[in-house]
Amino acid sequence: MQVSLATSLHLDHGARSFDATPGSRLTMQAFVPVGLLSLKAACDAENANWRVNVNELNTLINAGAIPNDDDFYDNIAQTILHRGTDVVGLMTDADSLHHTVAIAKRVKARAPRSIVGLGGPAVTPTARRLLERYDALDFVVRNEGEETFPEFLAALEAGRTRDDIQGLTWRDGATIRHAADRKVMEDLDRLPIPDFDAYDQTAHAALYLDVGRGCPFKCAFCATAPFWERRYRMKSIPRILDEMRLLRDRWGRRHFNYSHDIFTCDNKWTHKFCEAMKAAKLGVTWTCSTRTDVIDPELLEHMAEAGCVEIYYGIETGSQEMQHTICKGLDLNWSREIVRATAACGIRPVTGFIVGYPQETQKTFSDTIARFFDFLEVGGFRAHIFTLCPFPGAPMFESAKAGIDRRADYLDLPLQPTVREEADELSMGDRSLFASHYRFATPNVVPDYISAAEEISSHMVLLKRIWPRLLPYYDEPATLFRHWTSWIGTRNGERRWRASHHGDAGDLIDFISAELALLGIEDEPLRNLVRYEAAKLAAAALPPDVPPDAEGLPPGMLGQGRPFLIVPFATDIGRLVGGKPPAANDIELPQWVVFAREPAGTVNTHVVSDAARRVLERARTPRSREELVRIALNDSASPHSDAFDRGLATVQALTSSNLLREFRK
Repeated sequence: MQVSLATSLHLDHGARSFDATPGSRLTMQAFVPVGLLSLKAACDAENANWRVNVNELNTLINAGAIPNDDDFYDNIAQTILHRGTDVVGLMTDADSLHHTVAIAKRVKARAPRSIVGLGGPAVTPTARRLLERYDALDFVVRNEGEETFPEFLAALEAGRTRDDIQGLTWRDGATIRHAADRKVMEDLDRLPIPDFDAYDQTAHAALYLDVGRGCPFKCAFCATAPFWERRYRMKSIPRILDEMRLLRDRWGRRHFNYSHDIFTCDNKWTHKFCEAMKAAKLGVTWTCSTRTDVIDPELLEHMAEAGCVEIYYGIETGSQEMQHTICKGLDLNWSREIVRATAACGIRPVTGFIVGYPQETQKTFSDTIARFFDFLEVGGFRAHIFTLCPFPGAPMFESAKAGIDRRADYLDLPLQPTVREEADELSMGDRSLFASHYRFATPNVVPDYISAAEEISSHMVLLKRIWPRLLPYYDEPATLFRHWTSWIGTRNGERRWRASHHGDAGDLIDFISAELALLGIEDEPLRNLVRYEAAKLAAAALPPDVPPDAEGLPPGMLGQGRPFLIVPFATDIGRLVGGKPPAANDIELPQWVVFAREPAGTVNTHVVSDAARRVLERARTPRSREELVRIALNDSASPHSDAFDRGLATVQALTSSNLLREFRK
């Protein structure tokens, strides 16, 4: 039996421009498909004669193997289908479910005799409805699939009835059958190690290691906890260490993201895990997710010692009132202390907030905006604002689904118009199946404020140094956010290709500059920070570095090492950016700051002397080392003098920092 498994499509939102045009090159979030590799390993263990292929579609799209053209879905279907393919299993994600259904329809059209199905949390609550609506779908594996899917394949191969396969929904002629639910697997060590060999980018792609499953809490908006029957389970510590050791030794992996909603649910287990990590001396780092009420400063210190470098905390709302309403139940003052303690022990804290609950009020919305900025400042790393997605299977969905009233303004793939039209027809055709493309009504909050929260927080994080200086000029942070909502709505009225409230960091810089003028804010440090961040954005937008042709140049010529901008500041910019008051000692002003674009697209900043600035500006044309030294010294020194040595040191320092480079044939 030939089986082909494929991942869902995952857009890289951070790399997707708001101004992308239809048919633009797609930038996807490639990842090691651990879930499908685990499914393949389970199938291989059941029957070694089955040939199970795993297709990570996002990797193939990034590599250009699947172009973004009028045949996008057909090209994916052709990629998934292998000669003689009998069964196709498609991973699902709520945001891209419409694409997955479109792909399934193309697969069925190309191979009508193939058995095509879906699996995962996004389709478990709606399995019967999906098969009723789409003839291209033959089955859905509900909940955990490592036992259900091999049983299904075995029944297909033997021609047996599927009535006794728990966790399966399937098409039986004109009838849709829905078997009893399967209990979750109590001992996750029974799972075979995922077949990491089946994916050729295991050494490089983002890796989310399956260390356990399930969350015992009852948040009203969440659909994943019910998916796992609210059963918290962890793999054994030796098993987790074995998987990390394998990935380190065979594929060189030195960093792991643990895939678990609430890694520290059992503090005693987590302490034991940290002890085992320290004893194993694997030389790796790791990240995890958890709640702020199941962790404390002592455990944080232990986790830092064991290699933890980042923790995601789902705060969900900055309103203490709403914490009760959504059954999250966090003490937000304690959450703030945990975020502070996380940063203090050297772990990067990431916090997530949600707006757009049906019960949202102006006050709860304002409280969340305030907490977002506060936690971003306290943690010093990253915070997110999301708008609430209606997820079938979540307790809130059933009680509030009648209030799903408008399309979401989240980013999707910039597909060609004909392909885009098909995707939109699917997502608009049945709100009960594609609910994540919509948002709940918020009768007590202006809908524009919710829409303005879509896709903005990552851009606000880029400017996190500015907000502590700017926000004191407002009565509350939500006032700034309301100003932003109005401002970007007006600007996007002239940019019809954008959603009405989509804005990036460049827009935020323009907005802040407009606010400074509108409010009459004469704050020179703040203005310098805005200039600094604007220069960073401008440098990031410089064309990539293309080494010039060295043909015909004499040996040893030096020239520009990186694309850069040079900006003068009449202040100690290092102290300002670091949040420190000006030093008492005098410094040479203006202070020249070089904003250099690195090959990866990041921007490094360098404070340089006036002599170094002259060298860099003249080095845009390749010159000899001696000529650059004379430029540094304004032609005022002879070779072998002390002054010449100082100029030479300036050139050497610029070369060491890659701002200058030597051209070689």
